Amino acid sequence: MNRIPFLPLPTLLLSLLCLAFFLSGCAAPRPSERASAQRGLELVILHVNDTHAHVAGIDEDGNASFSEAGSRGGYGRIAAAIRQARAAGDNVLALDAGDQFQGTLYYSVHKWPLLAALNRHLPYDAMTLGNHEFDEGCRELARFLAETPFPVVAANLAPEKGCPLLESRIVPSVVREIRGRRVGIVGLANPEVSLAAACPQTRFLDAAALRTAVKELERQGVRHIVALTHLGLPADRRLARSVDGVDVIVGGHSHSYLGPGAAEGPYPIVERSPSGQPVLVVTAKRATQYLGELRVTFDEAGIPLVWEGGPRELAPGDARSPAISALADAYTASLAAFRKDVVGSRQPGSLPDGMDACRAGECLGGMMTTDAMLAYARPYGAVIALCNGGAMRAALPEGRITRGDLLTMHPFGNMMVLREYSGGQIRAALEHGVSGEGGMGPRLLQVAGLRYAVDARRPAGERIVRVALADGHGRAAPLDPGMRYGVILPEYLARGGDGYAMLKDGKALPSPEPIDVDLVEGYLRAHDPLPLPATGRIARLDQEQ
Repeated sequence: MNRIPFLPLPTLLLSLLCLAFFLSGCAAPRPSERASAQRGLELVILHVNDTHAHVAGIDEDGNASFSEAGSRGGYGRIAAAIRQARAAGDNVLALDAGDQFQGTLYYSVHKWPLLAALNRHLPYDAMTLGNHEFDEGCRELARFLAETPFPVVAANLAPEKGCPLLESRIVPSVVREIRGRRVGIVGLANPEVSLAAACPQTRFLDAAALRTAVKELERQGVRHIVALTHLGLPADRRLARSVDGVDVIVGGHSHSYLGPGAAEGPYPIVERSPSGQPVLVVTAKRATQYLGELRVTFDEAGIPLVWEGGPRELAPGDARSPAISALADAYTASLAAFRKDVVGSRQPGSLPDGMDACRAGECLGGMMTTDAMLAYARPYGAVIALCNGGAMRAALPEGRITRGDLLTMHPFGNMMVLREYSGGQIRAALEHGVSGEGGMGPRLLQVAGLRYAVDARRPAGERIVRVALADGHGRAAPLDPGMRYGVILPEYLARGGDGYAMLKDGKALPSPEPIDVDLVEGYLRAHDPLPLPATGRIARLDQEQ
């Protein structure tokens, strides 16, 4: 006869606790939790990142919307959702992981004062700085910070004498008291600003800055620490594995989506610090579409015990902030002239397009842009056009195309320059463009006058399988590593931006240096309606069945 063994009461309770955690899908107890099974602080973290001035949200195609009605996301829905959560509980942190600047016609026309006006109605506890916050220069960023009503944290930013940010309101960290517990928020700004308009005295520290800030918070008795970063998901995961004392990392920059079925991981990603404690890593895509919501319960020692949550898509029917809705309507009305200035049109088509598509492979906007660049520069000796996928911020609309559409698609005002490079330098640039995770990302090069094949299953640096020069008449020839070619490209790349060090040494060829949006506008006016561009420029061998 089988007997049920007798279990002492503490063991029985622990067994039931383990079973409950297993059935609920939450984290199972760890040794430290068994030593202190009593729950401590329950914290709700609401977070956004890479909102990029999508004031009214996004439309059904993922482009910036100019009306809150029927859109998804938007600043008004973010503000309302945070206020609703705070009305329901007193344990809410609301965080912005940076890159409010750039991305839409709203920003192209109104710049940072638009964001400062909106931020007065966004109940954030803190934000950090993305790389695009530096696009207008340190002086303009300092003016923006002076108008920002909530703390801006960046422990790794160390402006030197002469930098306008030296006297700004940026602090390494802030502490919030929630249900009698002190929660520290440490910021890490994106240091990739040397080729933006950041002043020469802008200096960034390495990962040691996070360790220093964490130790200072611990010295003050803070046992719950959130790192608010704009470094990208891979860097956040490395930080989680290399720095003790951080419980949660709320990130941005890589526009990553985490959740069920997501290629980049679940929500949250659980890493282990050097001491073996769990570190929860989260991010919430981009463009205000999602509000991340992480619910985490700590034990009495301040270690994450159980957690749940995910990215919540802000739907058309969700509540909106009336104050932000009024601002959105006013700013939308001010864009009417740009949205009425028709520069061309295109027929319906099924080619991939938009910010995400242009970072994954060939896209309509990238092909059209590089075709326009090459058509402009051929008389000056160019045979190739290169443009980083991150330069394209929106899809090219069907039907009429306005000046406003072009400013939304190309908001940075990149100057186009002509340089001469060897075939070896061009191939190295293509390799760099596909060196990111999965061979994708903002560095990926959109091209005209070239065809190249990528296999991202191979090691970085060995992913370009073949490259050919295409003459526009169906003829192609292998790219000669020793031969020199005229290339039109954004000045940003020619100065080595996005890590393109191999493009810094190109020989300058005499030519006009137009701004991207003006060059593209001229091309569209001369090719109306726009013919579908020739495809087959980027072959993704890793995606073939």
